[in-house]
Amino acid sequence: MGNDQVKGNGRNDCDLAGEWIPTRANEWTNRNIGVKHSVRATFPNTKMTYQRNGTGKGWVGDLYVKVSVNKLAPGHYNGKARVPALFWSASDGNFTILSNGTLEVRYPSNGIKEYWKRKNGRQQEDHGKQLLQKALSEERRMKKQKKKNANSYKKQRQIMILFRRVDNFGITWHWALGIGNISSPSIYEVGGMMAIIGPKGTVSGKRIFSKVARSGTRRNQFKGYVILNDRNSTKTDEEIEVFSKEWCRTHPVYNPLGPNCQTFVEDLHIFLTGRNLEFSKIGDLKSGPEASSKAVWL
Repeated sequence: MGNDQVKGNGRNDCDLAGEWIPTRANEWTNRNIGVKHSVRATFPNTKMTYQRNGTGKGWVGDLYVKVSVNKLAPGHYNGKARVPALFWSASDGNFTILSNGTLEVRYPSNGIKEYWKRKNGRQQEDHGKQLLQKALSEERRMKKQKKKNANSYKKQRQIMILFRRVDNFGITWHWALGIGNISSPSIYEVGGMMAIIGPKGTVSGKRIFSKVARSGTRRNQFKGYVILNDRNSTKTDEEIEVFSKEWCRTHPVYNPLGPNCQTFVEDLHIFLTGRNLEFSKIGDLKSGPEASSKAVWL
């Protein structure tokens, strides 16, 4: 699933391994009923422990939580969480290790936002510096490669986010990710029943009966797009298809608030660029790319 991806199955190494305790408690949020999440962050027992295989467990205040994560890029994961005692679960997790070593955890479908620091503060600071240094080294390597080989630059592919209305009121928007030539990009999206559809038709998931599923995605299916001018990727359509199949396997059930088409687009964007997507998703209860000043309407 790409060179950097880690499945939570004990096969690879996970950057989150170790003990984490809460930080920035006043910024913790949760839309679910129960104890205020910022209060849970202050409980003395709140702590999560992650293993090398990407699994984690621990207490978040009064809740015992089990987590599994998949690595999308260095310092970036998607994840699932469940609280067995309440039969609660969420599968649209976004885990980001910030430059200072803080772990930001988001589940937009439930309005969850948490901040964690390693129990060993020095270890956290060093880890954050290591990840930042790794990112800077990779950026320098890419610049050298572009200068050394002109063909390498030609393989860089532009990225765009495409969107269209789901309802007549413009409250809900469907997202897709395009990569390559702006006028005819390779477009990947989540179709009905959690199927992934690409430029050649259905890539993975349950087969759906539609023209798009058979013939593939096209730019004219959307109402607008935003070009991400400050980033691109050398990933090929074949690599994206491998990613999509694995993503579909780990996200088999569609949820209007997430995981959904927007969750897929953000995770694919992270896989391609190693960066979070700045646009808010429907679970955040905020406007997305359709409200951007850079939006181009078709």
